[in-house]
Amino acid sequence: MISGRPHVSYETTYVLASIPSLALLTDERSWTYLRRPEDAKEEERLETLRKWQGQWDRSTKGRWTHRLIPNIRESVERKHGEVNYQLIQLLFGHGYFKRHSQRYDKTINAQCPTCPHMVVDPEHVFFHCLRFDEERKRLNDHCQEEIRTENIIGLMLTSESNWQVVASFAHAVVTRLKNEEITRKR
Repeated sequence: MISGRPHVSYETTYVLASIPSLALLTDERSWTYLRRPEDAKEEERLETLRKWQGQWDRSTKGRWTHRLIPNIRESVERKHGEVNYQLIQLLFGHGYFKRHSQRYDKTINAQCPTCPHMVVDPEHVFFHCLRFDEERKRLNDHCQEEIRTENIIGLMLTSESNWQVVASFAHAVVTRLKNEEITRKR
């Protein structure tokens, strides 16, 4: 559904899929059924979003994704944009990032080959790494603003065009990281 990996937390998966947990949905539907007024459905959805946001804020998992998507409601109520494999790599912070790969292979050197004293993690790669300056410049020019951890989701939600440009940027970055990893393993 979201092209995630099996070791991704449930909390993060729910946020990226824009679907509350089954427990929250069950409560919402039960209360909506018991109340029956026309406005109950909308009120109960808002209550579900409030509870879900509280769970998301208190969770110890998916903290990288929480930095990018601190407000669930904005993401859930978006009018455009679908996630794909490469965009998920950015949003989960898993995949071809050497820092993440070190969790499974202690022999991997997580140092960036281009930027001295930096590790290859999603924040460095997407927002700072010199290897991707050209792609990042095109993205910044399109969005008319410098992308940062704190604003990338807001920029994506501003327009479908912005969403597509960020998705293209993620595709270019992840594809290059993947190719580097394949070359490294040879």
